[in-house]
Amino acid sequence: MYKKAFTLAEISLGIVLISILFVISAVMINPNKQLGNINNASRRSDVFAIYNAINQYRNANLGKLPDGITSTARNICQAVCTPSSTQIDISTELNQYLRSNTLPIDPLQTGTTLTGYTVYVTPEGRVIVAAPLAQNGVIINTLE
Repeated sequence: MYKKAFTLAEISLGIVLISILFVISAVMINPNKQLGNINNASRRSDVFAIYNAINQYRNANLGKLPDGITSTARNICQAVCTPSSTQIDISTELNQYLRSNTLPIDPLQTGTTLTGYTVYVTPEGRVIVAAPLAQNGVIINTLE
């Protein structure tokens, strides 16, 4: 009397098929791209939070922009930085208009100086906030 059971070849074939399906699904899902998309969604939210805070400041101050915003794109610093020709600290002016009372920081930004966002004003007076660290070839700014 023989008991019915799977042979070693059948078990091996099942494991191979499951492995192939797993590899195919992992490639199709592409976790790095998905993480980039999640970070980009956060960046869009941050860019518009900064943009809205600048406009609220502008409305409350008779059309005046925070000090340092010029026609040249400059990095927005965290509160601990020293303003220079390439970076500006607008945290003091904007914190009251931000939900968390602090400037948002890009998910990939390292260090304690920069936020990972830039700002400039066009000749027409339009403020542009951008996220230069955007992933997956996406452009994130208030101009788009």
